[in-house]
Amino acid sequence: MDDIIAAIGSWLTETHEAKRRMVSNLEMLFWIAFGIVSVIAAKDYAAKRKALMKRAELALPEKDLVATSFSDEAGQPVKYVGILRRVEGGYTIGLIREANGERTESCSEVMPSLERVEAYLTSCTLFVLSDFKG
Repeated sequence: MDDIIAAIGSWLTETHEAKRRMVSNLEMLFWIAFGIVSVIAAKDYAAKRKALMKRAELALPEKDLVATSFSDEAGQPVKYVGILRRVEGGYTIGLIREANGERTESCSEVMPSLERVEAYLTSCTLFVLSDFKG
């Protein structure tokens, strides 16, 4: 048994020349395991994202989805409300900002897919698609 453990230890500490430096078998095993875990995590993320898109797509024909956020700007409370609607030809996002008794409303252009909605939300608002509920 000690011979097997010694052989494994010797193999793990064995080094090989790489492009810029020496690399041990243990380090190579680490990177292989890291790659496998990364692939599994990416597949899990893709499945969750697909499920989120499907839930949103199924809920939208029945009713609008709403997201609410509260923040503090210059010591004043501010309320943001986002409304995701399905319209002819795609989706729109309505944004309402309420601060100091003032109400500001804006609406996005029609976007053909939920992927475009998600990109718009990330780049132009403080909401993400998963914030919207029925």
